[in-house]
Amino acid sequence: MYDITYNGSTGIEKGIRVVERPNVPDPKLRATEIEIPGRDGSLIESDDTYENIEISVKLNYMAEKELWMQSYRTIKKWLLSKGSGELIFSDDPDYFYKVKHVTVGENARTSTRIGVITPTFLCDPFNYLVSGKYEYGIPQVLHNPYYLSHPVYKITGEGVCEINVNGKSMTANVGQNLTIDTELMLTYREDGTMMNTAVAGDYMDLYLQEGENEITVTEGFEVKAIPNWRCL
Repeated sequence: MYDITYNGSTGIEKGIRVVERPNVPDPKLRATEIEIPGRDGSLIESDDTYENIEISVKLNYMAEKELWMQSYRTIKKWLLSKGSGELIFSDDPDYFYKVKHVTVGENARTSTRIGVITPTFLCDPFNYLVSGKYEYGIPQVLHNPYYLSHPVYKITGEGVCEINVNGKSMTANVGQNLTIDTELMLTYREDGTMMNTAVAGDYMDLYLQEGENEITVTEGFEVKAIPNWRCL
């Protein structure tokens, strides 16, 4: 049976069913069209970034008429409680969408017991691999068969560590542990303490390019990477 999973819970677990498979739009490249007098056509200028996408999923649920509104409130709490999360479709279980915002929309009562809602999930333009959420040793992330990715680096050791990725580097003053998150462009310790001043360099220089990558780390430090593999 076709289903969705949002923030770790399936629709079936919440007592709802997917009415029909959703249409997933292609992300749009952010681009500016430039007209030049005397030139046929136009030029396209882009920074190679993409716009968010919206995915609407039609759902229905059934409840005893005296519990109908309570069922609706339970479903709405599931969809809105975190405001963001991960959306997975049962026919593509190895990938997920990063949800930034959810709107539930109208709650249509088609009978005394049946309700229909069509929540809209505002998502990051990319489709992420579930396997890209795990920690790997550096040799395991050197080959990136997907799109440009924004990894998280977890460093263990003491002193100044330099991470060099494809000829570009960032230095970090590490005290036992340090996490460099290139997606959020933040640096912090395992206990959540912000440590942005402990690093020098550009977070974008640590991105994993599509294809083969070269990564070196200062001797004496252990570095793990969460690659955040993603596709368009």
